Amino acid sequence: MAKGLERDLGLYAVFTISVGAMIGSGIFVLPGLAFEIAGPAVILAFVVAGLIVLPAALSKAEMATAMPESGGTYLYIDRAMGPLMGTVAGVGVWFSLVFKSAFALAGLGAYLTLIADVPGKTFALVIAAVLIGLNLYGAKITGRAQQVFVTSVLAVLAYFVVRGSFSIESGNLEPFFDKGLSGLITASAVVFVAYAGVTKIASVAEEVKNPGRNIPLGMLLSIGVMLLLYPAMVYVVVGTTPPELLAASTTPVADSATGFLGSLGVDVISVTAIVALTGMANAGILAASRYPFAMSRNSLAPQPLQHIGRRGTPTVAILATGGLLLLLIAFVPIIDLAKLASAFKLAVFTFINLALISFRQSKLDWYQPAFRSPLYPWVQIFGIVGCLVLLTQMGWVPLAGAVGITTFGVLWYRGFGKSRAIKDSALLDALRIRSTGRLVAMTQEAISTGGHAHVLIPVLRSTRRSRMEDLIRFGTMFAQPRAVVEIIEFEQDRSGRGRHPAGIDHRFEERTTELASRMGAEVFVRRIQSKDPEETLLEYVEDFGVDLVVSDLPRESRGTRRFIHEMKDVRDHLPCDSIFLRNRTVGQVRTVVIMGSGGPYDVLKISLAARIAAAEGSQLRFVHVLPEAARVQQADSIESYHHRLEELVTADTVSAVSRAPDLIDEIAEVAGDADLIVMGAPAHRVRLFGDLADRIADRLDAPVMMVHTNQQPRLAWYEKALERIIY
Repeated sequence: MAKGLERDLGLYAVFTISVGAMIGSGIFVLPGLAFEIAGPAVILAFVVAGLIVLPAALSKAEMATAMPESGGTYLYIDRAMGPLMGTVAGVGVWFSLVFKSAFALAGLGAYLTLIADVPGKTFALVIAAVLIGLNLYGAKITGRAQQVFVTSVLAVLAYFVVRGSFSIESGNLEPFFDKGLSGLITASAVVFVAYAGVTKIASVAEEVKNPGRNIPLGMLLSIGVMLLLYPAMVYVVVGTTPPELLAASTTPVADSATGFLGSLGVDVISVTAIVALTGMANAGILAASRYPFAMSRNSLAPQPLQHIGRRGTPTVAILATGGLLLLLIAFVPIIDLAKLASAFKLAVFTFINLALISFRQSKLDWYQPAFRSPLYPWVQIFGIVGCLVLLTQMGWVPLAGAVGITTFGVLWYRGFGKSRAIKDSALLDALRIRSTGRLVAMTQEAISTGGHAHVLIPVLRSTRRSRMEDLIRFGTMFAQPRAVVEIIEFEQDRSGRGRHPAGIDHRFEERTTELASRMGAEVFVRRIQSKDPEETLLEYVEDFGVDLVVSDLPRESRGTRRFIHEMKDVRDHLPCDSIFLRNRTVGQVRTVVIMGSGGPYDVLKISLAARIAAAEGSQLRFVHVLPEAARVQQADSIESYHHRLEELVTADTVSAVSRAPDLIDEIAEVAGDADLIVMGAPAHRVRLFGDLADRIADRLDAPVMMVHTNQQPRLAWYEKALERIIY
């Protein structure tokens, strides 16, 4: 049994971890850079950025109370939009958190030089090693350390704001919109990263006591405090620092303190900055290490990353995160990487808001958050639009970096995680619910029509008597009363003439008519010769309005391989429904297995199976096999779909939904005793290991009816793409 993480973090720890993840380079370094972009309006830029972060904070708070597990952003996006998007988010957020932590530690150097003659990089590496050790020791000690960091920093910054407010030079604030609206928006994008840490606490939700209360309350308290503190801090910094000094400063808070707190005040501010940046790095390591841990749990990262040590911490994930952190501090210009990571955070916050919408719209039974975001979905829409607007203001280099991280995430998923991942999500569930609702309505209509109006049984090769009986049996069974049922022998004419009626083959006609008569069926028998029988068959179906073709496919051998390939090509180009019988002769049909659920062939499969059951008194068995790692909720969703289908038919029905490591073995186990198996036959593709439907049919001994239709509703390109993802 997997070992769980300990729930040691209370409300104040949640608040301080969230605040600690925000207080750092965002306030101690960025005001100078942002002032150069927006002028005094940088004060308002911090307000705008905070308001755009708020929807993602509300969304994450809600999702964290529904899923109080480690993983945060990765977990929510993965379950909402599937493993590909979850992998992209997990890899991207992990990198961005490590980048930001490394940037915070590297930023210690600028403030450290104000109070001591110490090599900044060496000091940053030492602090990083200490923080890695704290995180290995446990979240409880980490949370306590964070409370000390944050409490002391907030006290100093509050004193800074109060004292500084009496020293404001009004001239420094004019003209307020010196760089115009574009400068304000660009500065908002730059300082956005200052608030990005507010949602980090969700990544350690599994370690929070009473998460339904403490997570949303702690997050909202922290962002509320920072929405007041940041603008107040920047107001004091701008109002007390000469513009020419502030625009070039990497230590803006210390420069501001020089004017009203003196040298002692500068030392206190510098120490506070070091403590705050250390706290930011600590929170970043704590949160970042949980992303590879959670991804490993979902088979999207190597298994050792989910190892939990004796003190209840994910030791391997922490060591991997710490190792990357040390490398970045030692060798990479962190400020550039931090700017690149901030662009990805805007994209991720967009995904967070989309994830909440996916969960709400899916109406999943298990999604029961203790806290719900107010003003849904308008808050989330505002957050999405706001993030996208700011993202466009980041410049081409950060955008290229975000694209690069995204590409890496996609390649990682394709190369490592795709074969192992659980391909399920709330979005797919919502799409399945919508799609299956449409399928149920279409199936009901198909059953009520009573059959097909023009059935064609083509004969293109020598067909044994028992198989011909099967074809006539089902051809007439699926036809409406007074429908046209034709049996046409298509022969190749090597004389070079086009399509033409051939002379009557009395032996074929007599044998076929005798079979039909003995079965009580009325059929028309014809013979057509042409240079290309397969092409002639397609033309005949088109010209005479055939709506169902009933044929057979022999087992593959050297002698039948070419014929099978040609018939599959015909099937894929038929403008009507078609069925192809495989395997042994069909006897008495007591049990019909309908294989697979929710796909585009359901309407035809179920309507044909219902007619068989009505004619022969058969039981219908709905069978669906899921991957072994599929969630219980997905199986429940399919069971619910089966129950809706059962209401449409008069036959006795059974639903069998199972999970297994090997799809074909499980199908052979649960469907092997059936008298007839009905399954969809997707369009033929050239594949290395053959079509899945063919491999299933080859494994089964029971008769198989493979159905295909090209009469599906017209779908837009994006709807077709979604259908491929869903099914």
